[in-house]
Amino acid sequence: MRFTYFWPGWAIVLGIGIAIGITVFVYFRVARPMRPRYRVLLVVLRICAASILLACLLAPVVIEKKDITPPTHLSILVDTSQSMELVDEPTDEVPKSRLHQVNQLLFDIPRGFLQALQARFEVHLYPFDTGLHQSVPLAQSLDAEMPQFEPDGALTDMSGAIQEAAATWKGQQAAGIVLITDGGHNSGKFPLAAIAGLEMPVYAVGVGAVEPPKDVQIQHIDYAPIAYTGHESTIRVNVTQTGYTGKTTRLSLRETNGNALIDAETLTFGPDSQTSTKSETEEVGTGTTTKQVIELKLTPQTEGNFQYTVTLPALDGELTEANNQKTFSVKVVKAKLNVFYLEGRPRWDYTFLKRVLARDPDVEATYAILSRGGSRRIATDAAIERLDGYYPQSTPASETLRFPETRAELSKYDVLILGDLGDAHLTEAQRLAIVDFVEIQGKPVIFLPSRNMIGVNGLRNTELAHLLPIDIPANGCRVHDAEFTVQLTQSGLFHPMLQMGDGGSTLENNTAIWQNIPVSLSRFFSGFQLRGGATVLMENGEGTPVLVLQRAGLGKSLLIAAEGLWNWDFGVKAFKDNRYRTIYSRFWAQVIRWMATHTDDEKLYLATDAATYTIGDVAKVTAYLYSETYQRQTDATVQIEVVPPDGTPFQLRIHSATENANGSASQQRITSDIGNLYTAQFQLLQKGTYRIRAVSRSRDLTLGEDQIDIYAHPQLAELEAPQLNEVFLNEHA
Repeated sequence: MRFTYFWPGWAIVLGIGIAIGITVFVYFRVARPMRPRYRVLLVVLRICAASILLACLLAPVVIEKKDITPPTHLSILVDTSQSMELVDEPTDEVPKSRLHQVNQLLFDIPRGFLQALQARFEVHLYPFDTGLHQSVPLAQSLDAEMPQFEPDGALTDMSGAIQEAAATWKGQQAAGIVLITDGGHNSGKFPLAAIAGLEMPVYAVGVGAVEPPKDVQIQHIDYAPIAYTGHESTIRVNVTQTGYTGKTTRLSLRETNGNALIDAETLTFGPDSQTSTKSETEEVGTGTTTKQVIELKLTPQTEGNFQYTVTLPALDGELTEANNQKTFSVKVVKAKLNVFYLEGRPRWDYTFLKRVLARDPDVEATYAILSRGGSRRIATDAAIERLDGYYPQSTPASETLRFPETRAELSKYDVLILGDLGDAHLTEAQRLAIVDFVEIQGKPVIFLPSRNMIGVNGLRNTELAHLLPIDIPANGCRVHDAEFTVQLTQSGLFHPMLQMGDGGSTLENNTAIWQNIPVSLSRFFSGFQLRGGATVLMENGEGTPVLVLQRAGLGKSLLIAAEGLWNWDFGVKAFKDNRYRTIYSRFWAQVIRWMATHTDDEKLYLATDAATYTIGDVAKVTAYLYSETYQRQTDATVQIEVVPPDGTPFQLRIHSATENANGSASQQRITSDIGNLYTAQFQLLQKGTYRIRAVSRSRDLTLGEDQIDIYAHPQLAELEAPQLNEVFLNEHA
């Protein structure tokens, strides 16, 4: 205790003495007789009262000292990913998983590890895998039940867990972060600069053996996503092994549905390079792990979407069988498309398109330039006349191919491209063969006009006129030599030919790509009338059609009423945006492939953002309903049914916000975006094949049906390098 008004000690003693003196003097001057003991009692009481009054005047206060230093926080982060479930070489009689050892360290009372830390710090215990989870409440007494961690995380994100834990106690006194993990960071990047910027020490406690366990795994499959009927495709399988040098096994390729054997290869794991043409081996890491590349062959016979599985049998003592197989999807299409491109004169559009077709592995193209036409005269000694008006396209020139004269000769081609031809370029027999090619055989023709084709002396008065999706006026179409950028129409936004985004790309992404094309076209045509049933997919920005599609008999006809598309190849090379470097080649590849595809009058198309997924991923499904003219279907409804591997189907319906189906999927949603484009998504929680079926109806009429298969496989990233990553922990923690 102390006084607020502090006086010197002598002053206090003097004050007390004066109070005593006055009190004694007063009571001894009292004339009234009083017994001595009462007088002494009164004097003592008066002295006490005076002393208390004096003490109150000095304002006494009681000072209590307490330690108000804030607690020091210590965050312990425990890796609960799947790799922590692995059992390394046992150090005692009872094998224990990595996480079991961690549970013993933290929650074993006799060890007293956690109790010792709690005596010094405010301890917070966090499990983490793909992210940091809620802290685990610690037992307050020794007899309370202790928590136990379970290894259920699919991936490990150490960086995110560290940053989130540091942010939780930012601004408070913290001793640091204890990171208990096997070092298997496999989710995102590890920004070392950002971790260092936290200014919080990280203490890594490694769990697991440094030496990799015995294991064989199919690490990666290299394959072409498109195969051709009757053509052999090579499947390159990357196989890694640890601890099985000298062992022999068999790699098999089978159909996922039906389990039919397609191909198989016997391989022997060895430390040195193999001499076999089907495999190659390289040493990895410390020399105990080797990698081999095995080639398997696939020769599909029918068109469609197929799933194949590559498998290895389990070996004795292997870490896990989960990584001994991988499934992949292949779209099988008709063998290379035969394309004939006939041009009426040399021009840039021909030069660049010829180059693109020659580089396309899916196309076998034939080219010809036919110079006959109108009033043009050719010298009698010219090489062109010796070739019947054809420009030399090969060496020797006598081998230059000509346009087919008969229907039988023309029928071997799948797509016909006609450049700037006039009425005098083709004979009547050739023109009739083209009409039969399109209207009777149901094959496509693509028109690339210029002044000749849609001019006064063009195709207007020939048999080919009714194949065009436009009516050419008597005085020909007007030519506009002006630069412009193309714009997609509502129908063009959804058309498969014009989808330039990557797999899973949204409608907004595709629209942005077309809106931001950095180069312009140089010429367009106007003055024509669209035929009934013609659909405009692309315009010049002022309403003039540029890309027009229509049915022609059993076939299809496409008109590009503009010139300068070659600038999409040449002009974009100066721009840094790599998205446009391949737009020209991709445009033509998709146009030719789609035009060659036989479609019904009405179709419902399904697509997913991927063919194979990992369990836990969300599959995005897109359904597009269109008619032969690509106009919107009114009063149409779409139902999407998903059959998971367990065979219990569930449906996604239009406008349903959320549905659950027997735990097979969650976060299901389906919405109508624009027109007849519908998107849905659901989470894949089972291993195996999911069959997605879609049906569109208008009242009692079925407008279209389609189905696709996707595959979900386990998340195996945790097993790719399961040993303790000691180097990583030393460098980053």
